[in-house]
Amino acid sequence: MEFTAKKTIKLAIAGGAIAATALLSACGGNDVAGNGSPVRNAAVEQVPDGGGQGAAAGAVESSKGDVNCSEHGGQVGAPGRQKMDLIAVAATDGTIPGCTEAFTVIAEYYEKLPRAEGPGERVLDVRGKWTCARQAGSAGAQGAVVCGVPNSSLQLETRKTPGEQPRKFPNSTQQVQFTGYDATVQMVRFQLLTSGDEGKTYRLPLHEGAEVLSAATLCPADSATIDDEGYGNKPCGQDELVQQLREGNPVPARISVDGEDRITTVKEIYRP
Repeated sequence: MEFTAKKTIKLAIAGGAIAATALLSACGGNDVAGNGSPVRNAAVEQVPDGGGQGAAAGAVESSKGDVNCSEHGGQVGAPGRQKMDLIAVAATDGTIPGCTEAFTVIAEYYEKLPRAEGPGERVLDVRGKWTCARQAGSAGAQGAVVCGVPNSSLQLETRKTPGEQPRKFPNSTQQVQFTGYDATVQMVRFQLLTSGDEGKTYRLPLHEGAEVLSAATLCPADSATIDDEGYGNKPCGQDELVQQLREGNPVPARISVDGEDRITTVKEIYRP
């Protein structure tokens, strides 16, 4: 990575504080994932080992306001949840976490989510000093996350991309009837089978690794292949589903949708 600007970093040193001049990236004086730091597309496992060194010892001084670290390292999100921008928040005193530190903190938070406290999914002691939780008032598991250091002005948070279209069915299971396939946008069309929502048509893409399970129609067999709940359990393929829809054959199914509004599982509903 080319370094183009000089900024002053205050480092806390045992026995006192000294000023040191360091070369920082064009990320408003913040250290971002660069050469040797493959932080991309928000996957937790993508944060490099030993990341966050640039801000581990202190805070960067910045007069440029909040920094969108995702412009340099990609959006972030827990597995199966909506990805958002990672923002290094500029404090009123001018301090701001470095982007490498921000990516490392949020990655560790996502890793510790299974042990989070309460509906706000609070996690203490992230990287030894940070506390992270879903922002108050955020709806469901899709809410933005805020992280801070007690007795410090350091703060980072996740934010939805401005102008981003809201997800229709993130992280949900729906009973639907497929009605067609739009090849131009590569999305399946369907209507919900829930009472009160009949007649409205929705479109969602199939995840590239989506599992399709046939009961009788998708992949015809000598007899129905269903589980104890009446859903198909015979492995089929996306091509078979798309072909049925291209031919105008409606298919009732239970679908699972991930945080990116992609269909990950299709289980045909058996109708004798």
